[in-house]
Amino acid sequence: MFSSVNIKRIFLVMLLGPLGWVNAGCGTSSSEALKEVSEVSGTILLPTGRPLKGGKLMLRPFGGVRGVKRLSADINEDGTFIIRPDDEKTKIIATKYKVFVGLNEPKLRILKNQVPEKYLDVSEDEFETDLFMNLDEQASSVVLKMTKG
Repeated sequence: MFSSVNIKRIFLVMLLGPLGWVNAGCGTSSSEALKEVSEVSGTILLPTGRPLKGGKLMLRPFGGVRGVKRLSADINEDGTFIIRPDDEKTKIIATKYKVFVGLNEPKLRILKNQVPEKYLDVSEDEFETDLFMNLDEQASSVVLKMTKG
């Protein structure tokens, strides 16, 4: 029925499994412990490799760090963007963000057929982006390229 090898494996899984869950939950829970960046800049590209010519870049915090605010910036005609704090109290925290695009203005609706639906600024429960930005690794000259699908 149960050999001594199987019992040892079961015991190790029961012992080490919860330790892994505890360790995974020991990340930074507050934005105060993370570094800040003064601005974020880069270019957003369509799946074809051409720049997105307008819209709003939306960055939503990812990873459960408390106190990190959503960020946004206008996308220029050449696909570039710059995110700066609105005031002295606003901080740009160097953490991981999900990337979405807002095309809600009437003049930008023509771009909706170029941007895959998964990137459009809708409820996160409805669409799951595959584009992330980690400001702890890079905050300037970032190139964000969307993928098809």
